[in-house]
This record gives sequence, C-alpha cells and structure tokens, in this order.
Amino acid sequence: MRLPWLSKSPYLTNKYMQSSIFDKSEQFDIYRNVLLEQGKIIQLSTELDKPSPFYFGYNIQDKLLSKLEEYNFDKIFFFTEPHLFELYGKELYEQITKKNSCTLEFLPCGEKCKSFSILEEVCENLIAKEVSKKSILLAFGGGTVGNIVGLVAGMIYRGIRFIEVPTTMTGQTDSTLSNKQAINSKTGKNHFGIYHAPIFIWADTQYLKTEPDFSKRSGIIEGIKNGFISDAKFLNYLEEIINPDVKFTEEELYQLSFKIIISKLEIIKQDPSEKFYGIILEYGHTFGHGIEWLAKGKVSHGEAVSFGMKIAAELGKELGLISQEDVKRHYHLIENKLGFNNPFPTGITTEKLMDAMIADNKKTGRELRFVLLDKVGQCYNPEGDFLVTVDQELVKKVVESFISKS
Repeated sequence: MRLPWLSKSPYLTNKYMQSSIFDKSEQFDIYRNVLLEQGKIIQLSTELDKPSPFYFGYNIQDKLLSKLEEYNFDKIFFFTEPHLFELYGKELYEQITKKNSCTLEFLPCGEKCKSFSILEEVCENLIAKEVSKKSILLAFGGGTVGNIVGLVAGMIYRGIRFIEVPTTMTGQTDSTLSNKQAINSKTGKNHFGIYHAPIFIWADTQYLKTEPDFSKRSGIIEGIKNGFISDAKFLNYLEEIINPDVKFTEEELYQLSFKIIISKLEIIKQDPSEKFYGIILEYGHTFGHGIEWLAKGKVSHGEAVSFGMKIAAELGKELGLISQEDVKRHYHLIENKLGFNNPFPTGITTEKLMDAMIADNKKTGRELRFVLLDKVGQCYNPEGDFLVTVDQELVKKVVESFISKS
C-alpha cells in the first residue's frame, strides 16, 4: 500500500519512477524546477543492477519512521559520528527507540573509519551484540559512514540489510547512487570492497543547511564533473546558481541537490554496472584519489577531485583533445564560482603522485589510463571502454607543470 505522504514528481518519467500519479506522457526536464514542499517525498531509483528506492525531500525525517514500519526486523543498529548525532541524529534515534529495539554505534570521523581495524572492530562488536539476519544497520552520516556500514552489512552472515540516511551533499547526490562499499589499503583508496545495495536511501535536504562549506563544495564538484563529462548545458545552470561562499536558500539547495542527482542518474541508467560508459564518472578521480591519499586527511575528497579535474583538463589539452578555453572553464567553475581555490598541497611531488596513481590503476593494469574529455559534455573513447592510455612521461610532464604553477 502506498503511504499517503509519498508523492511522485510530475517531471520524472518511468525511467526513474515505478509509477506516477501525473500524466505519464510528460517528459522529465532537468532544467525545470521541482518546487520545495515540506514533507513531500519524491521517489527515484538508483538505476543500478540491484536498484534501491531513493527517497528525496525536505524535512521528511518523521516519514522515515513510517517507512521503517514496512519492514520486519528484530533490532536496528544506528551508526553515526558523534557530532552528527548531536546535530540531527539524536532526535531520529530517540524516535526510533520509542517503538523499536535500537542500539547506538559511533564511528570515527572521516576516512579514519575506512580501515581494516575499524572494519574488524565493528563486525566483532555486532556479533557480540547478537546481530542477526533479521537485523537492519542504519548509516546516518556522510559517505565514509555509508561505506563502512555498507561493507559491514555485506559481510556479516554473507549479507544483511542496511539503510542509508546521507547527511551531506556528497552523500545525497553522489556516493549513495552506487552500491560500492569499500575501505582503504595502506597504499590507496577503496582497494578492498564489495557491491552491496541498501534496502532504501533516505535523502533529506534539511541536513544540508548546517553542512560546512568545504563539505558542501565536495558534493557540488561532482555535479560540475557530471556536466563536463555528459551535459554541457547543465554547466550553464551550475554557473548561474553556485557561488564561492556556497550560500543558498533552502529552495535553491533543494533544487541544486535534486538536479545533481538526476545528472548522475542520466549516466548510470546507460550503464548500471558503472564499468563501461559509467566509468566516465571517474573523471578527475585517478589524479584526485592519489592527491587525497597523499594528503593524509588534509584535503577533502571533493577538493582532491577538483585538483584532479584541472590536471585532467590540462592533460586533455596537451593531447589536443580540448581547447585552452575548455581548460579555462574548468578553472573558472572550480575556483571562481565554487571557491575551491586553495594552493596545491605541499609535500606532494610529481613522483609521489605518479606512484599513487599507478597503485590506484592496478585494477586496469600498470599503465596509466584516464577518463578524458573529447569536448565539454562528452568523453573521449578511442579504446572502447572510455579509458585512455597515456604515456607516463607525458603525464609526468603535465603534473610537473601543474604543481609548479600552483
């Protein structure tokens, strides 16, 4: 039975929705605004091989309790970070505990929780607390919370259920739209992981109001990336709405989040596996993962990707794929409009970054392969898998030039 508060967007086609109370002939247009209505929920699909319902809205936390009643479980394990618990999580946790058996579990902040030691600790702790196949894990937080909880859920008893309640721009618009769950190794990011889908995702943009500026930028940069790789027109919208202070009204933040979500779903629906065309979502990430890893927590994922996108643009220009104007647009959107304009992190040399990228690329071989643009809004695909093999000496030259100018 459909709950009375669950509504469908009139702008979404059946590509995303299972059904609609609106005219099904109406086509979704990413450039049309979806007006904010408190308590209204838009249901999307992650479009993956194992899709999860994605519930989006503003001030919908109370509706989550009704949603939980649709599932049978013996207990809930509520995972979050201490500061998030005090800010938003405590109210939700207390509401859940009124009707259900619910245990509070704190995780270390940020990338610190994505390690084997934390993974083992969490798994052993859950076993000691008698987690069962009927239990549900709830991840309340950003991408790192979702990563470790999703991985734990996928491993315990060969897979139990979990729910994602993302509280960051990155979580709501990017990381939860994938079933990827991973931890880091001693040499790089996300080397150990699995695919495990949540039973649903609950994205409430009210949590974004108090998100720190640097964290908000980390989510928006992924939207800029989506424009560069697949939709040049979307960049025009972003250029109008984003600002270096990342200050938005509740309405603007709601619409921006929703549009970034759709910009990624447009890509995923063409390749739910994210292994062929969907690999274009890794634009800037090979450089970015290396920078993030070498910075050891001093640079956020989003800022690392912003550096990575600029280096990827410089590499594309060096290969004759894109123009200097295209490169300038990267810098303009990233630095002038979004405000990611910090100097390149000290201590990261060309040699260190090259080694880190080779470690990151072992999944495809020792040679360096990158997602590169053919033009703004389209990726280069000479080898059939949207990855471009580039001579290491040329990459080194471009990196050295970038670092020296930063």
